[in-house]
Amino acid sequence: MPHKILIINSSADKNNLLQRAFKELARQDFNFILWSKTKTFEQNNWPTNKIFLGPSLKNKAGMLLFSIMLPFIQLKLLASLIRLKIKRQADLIICLNLNEKIIVTVLAYALKIKVVWLESPATNYRQINKFLLGLYKLNCGLAEIIVFNNYGRIQLENFGGRKKISLIYPGAKPNQYQENIFNKLAAAKQANFHRKYFTVGAITELNQRQKIETIFQAIKICSPVIANIQLIIIGEGEERKNLSWLAKKMQIENLVWLVGEQEQLKKWLDGLDVYLAAGDALKLDDYGNILEAMAAGLPILAARNIGLEDLVIENKTGSLLETDNSEMLARQIIKLHQDKKLRFQLGRNGRERVNQFFTLDKMAESLKNTFNINSTRL
Repeated sequence: MPHKILIINSSADKNNLLQRAFKELARQDFNFILWSKTKTFEQNNWPTNKIFLGPSLKNKAGMLLFSIMLPFIQLKLLASLIRLKIKRQADLIICLNLNEKIIVTVLAYALKIKVVWLESPATNYRQINKFLLGLYKLNCGLAEIIVFNNYGRIQLENFGGRKKISLIYPGAKPNQYQENIFNKLAAAKQANFHRKYFTVGAITELNQRQKIETIFQAIKICSPVIANIQLIIIGEGEERKNLSWLAKKMQIENLVWLVGEQEQLKKWLDGLDVYLAAGDALKLDDYGNILEAMAAGLPILAARNIGLEDLVIENKTGSLLETDNSEMLARQIIKLHQDKKLRFQLGRNGRERVNQFFTLDKMAESLKNTFNINSTRL
């Protein structure tokens, strides 16, 4: 009999990596139901209910309003959870974000439904107000918690206390594409970029947190040394127009390509020479993109002390650098340009590391073992 899992999600983030992992589980007798206030995950054609999970917690006003509305939201949601319990529609509940973790966990615990929390690597517990952080700590003892790197586990232990924490590494799977006219157009466009250039690339949201300006400064520093350098950034965001203006102001607009969202990421990754992990608050999908870049044989340059030490091994698969240090970043790019043998070796090591430790199959199997539905109290 298939296992039934309810996913509760208050975020508009795409969560592509989780979707791929859940699809792997769907092939192994797992059925998913979604309760959400956004359209995330809906492309999977899972049964979906729209629910209200309170205001966004991205600012102080939202946190205050959420704190006031919390009892009323819980009371309304309790009826839905009771129906879920009576009809045995789910064996387990997965909570992705702070809203649903605080709202749902104590209710599910009272109804004897197992709850699993997925902790985003980008979570900053210092930004949560004291009241909500207190509720978080009280509730986290009632759930099984999954983190995706050792850094996240340490953070959680510091702010939430020692709880039931499972470490599951994110995974990558080589994308398989059927050749069609759209793939050929993407490949042709990418080939025009790469034919004559040393190409540095990143996949990221174009917002203020991603520190794109540091990358621009590094490219400008590199340009007198690497005459054929170019930067390709894949992604969209509210800062795209400002970044285009900034590139022009820095007189590197001919070196920078903001190409927007791209479906055929593997085609673009195959045309890069170096991959940059932009920013210091990386989401789970950013980790997935880094792993895809490693699987494509690219050396990785990223910030240190943000949880990438499990993926990027210094001088083995890439380098971890000081945040916002454009000169250090430029030196590493120049080094990789000048030492082709090193560049290929780092890329080869990265591909081997992904195949050994960070496959999507391993991630799905670890999730399956941690869910351990047979141990639920239902």
